[in-house]
Amino acid sequence: MALHANRNLMSALCIVGIQIFVFCSLSPAFANQELAGTPWSLLEQHREQILQISSDDEAFAFFQSTTKPQGKGSGTRTKSQYSPPTLNLSEEIKEAFTTYFASLAVTAHAQAFRKSIVGPSSASPPSSEAVPGEAQFHWIMKQSPLQTLKPVMDFYQQVSAWSQTPFQPLPPGNDFAKFASYYDQTYPDWDDSPLSWANIFQQHGQKGIEARLLEYWQAPDQLANQHTSSPSTQHAYAQHYIGTRLLPMFRANLLAQIIRLEATAYETARETWHHIQQWQQQEQTKSATTRLCGTWQWMVHNHQNHGERKGTITFSPPDQPSPSQVEPTTIAIQGDTVYLKWTFPQGVQEDSLLISNHDTHLEGTFKNSLGPHGSISGKRLSTCRS
Repeated sequence: MALHANRNLMSALCIVGIQIFVFCSLSPAFANQELAGTPWSLLEQHREQILQISSDDEAFAFFQSTTKPQGKGSGTRTKSQYSPPTLNLSEEIKEAFTTYFASLAVTAHAQAFRKSIVGPSSASPPSSEAVPGEAQFHWIMKQSPLQTLKPVMDFYQQVSAWSQTPFQPLPPGNDFAKFASYYDQTYPDWDDSPLSWANIFQQHGQKGIEARLLEYWQAPDQLANQHTSSPSTQHAYAQHYIGTRLLPMFRANLLAQIIRLEATAYETARETWHHIQQWQQQEQTKSATTRLCGTWQWMVHNHQNHGERKGTITFSPPDQPSPSQVEPTTIAIQGDTVYLKWTFPQGVQEDSLLISNHDTHLEGTFKNSLGPHGSISGKRLSTCRS
């Protein structure tokens, strides 16, 4: 009997161990990715506020409240500094923001679940950080990747409630070994069978388990001795079996589910943040191109051969075809600093410029990967037609 129980417990712990190994292997990988740096720092800095978000509007408002305003015409953000526009957001981007913050909230809840299960306070009532409020729960449930929160939350609340139940000691001279052997051999612990303890508990809760533990006393072959079948003894046997056999197995089962939920929320947040950043980059490019939009007179002085070249260059309006000329592959503006990168078959050129005089002049330097370097000055000849 003891061997059987230990084997079941070891199997459960092995499953949990594999889950923890996979989760711990993946989490640092997410955190170390450049695109994932901001989401996790946002959760660390604003966990309490994120756990209060319960609507799309609250998610947008919170994100804007955590951003810092940038200089005029800024087209390149630093981390946690980009404030999304509140108007004309596509439904796709709105959904991405909603999913992102819902994923952060679920990540925080899963972390609180896990801490409660593996920590010394596993018998304490569910914390407010672990269990979401009703409004936030309904908001999260609109996100299909995160809907596994509900069964995890239900299971967690059941295990937490049962863990607080005081178990009475076994009576002297008890025959508990036969009682435990019967259930060890009759009911599987860790599979999808309708008769598994995990399935019975998730389907019928504490009452279903307690009802099943009366079966021993009603067995037709009268496995139980009559002198040990008093209601108080039956209750003591059932509670002792729950405390020594079932609760450890349920906690291990629950921990595996929590780890899967947390990993899902992490991955969902990472994917949506990546999508948001792609959109931000597109908006930044549009903003930068709008500020430079028009025709410029371009004067280039090459320090390598002391030659000068004069010409015109046109920056087209966003979302419009460009004239027949080579265009920068990157246009970024931070304050009044302009960065242009040109990619040619032979190499690349980078221009570092300063825009001034009400956006009518550009001054700065260029550096070409093939060796040429020198200065650039630009004068706006015309703006784009509105």
